Amino acid sequence: MNNLNCKDLDCPKPVLELKKALESLPENGIIDVELNSVSSVENCRRFALSQGCTATEEKHPNGVTVMKIVKGFGCDVTVGTNKETLLNRTIFVKTNRIGNGELGKKLMHGFLKTILEFELLPRYIIFVNEGVLLTTQEENSTIVEVLQALSSRGVTIYSCGLCLQALEIDPTSLQVGEIGNAYDTMRILLSTDVVSL
Repeated sequence: MNNLNCKDLDCPKPVLELKKALESLPENGIIDVELNSVSSVENCRRFALSQGCTATEEKHPNGVTVMKIVKGFGCDVTVGTNKETLLNRTIFVKTNRIGNGELGKKLMHGFLKTILEFELLPRYIIFVNEGVLLTTQEENSTIVEVLQALSSRGVTIYSCGLCLQALEIDPTSLQVGEIGNAYDTMRILLSTDVVSL
């Protein structure tokens, strides 16, 4: 059994360290990863599952989560989404408005809501910087409803974990989608057509 200490590491270091460890781990090998942030736990779990591993978690009273990952025992479950309706496109949202003031907020809401009118949808919507306010703040509940509707149609929604931390937003306040990381974000941006808002 291997141990990997990823406590207090900024995004995307926990995922990158886990990636390196899994590459050198033999099939059926086991690794324990120590993490102490919600973002790191979610990102490492998602990465492990994407690599065909299983991941279980044990929370300790000192704020540390130990994730036990077994290489080679993953199981992909396909949820009933019709991937044929998803374009190989990513919408990259860098702020909570398009332009300035109230008009900028209305434009952002209008643009995101209009996506629902299309039969073909983007595969991903990624929120970074102040864009994460759209997925976490109660005042943006109408945008959250739009994003939840898009998610139910198969669109994957990520909010940058490092951005949540920098803006001092509790990751548990995320109302739609998942916490993202720099590794996944760059993988997606390099493999899809990107539209930036």
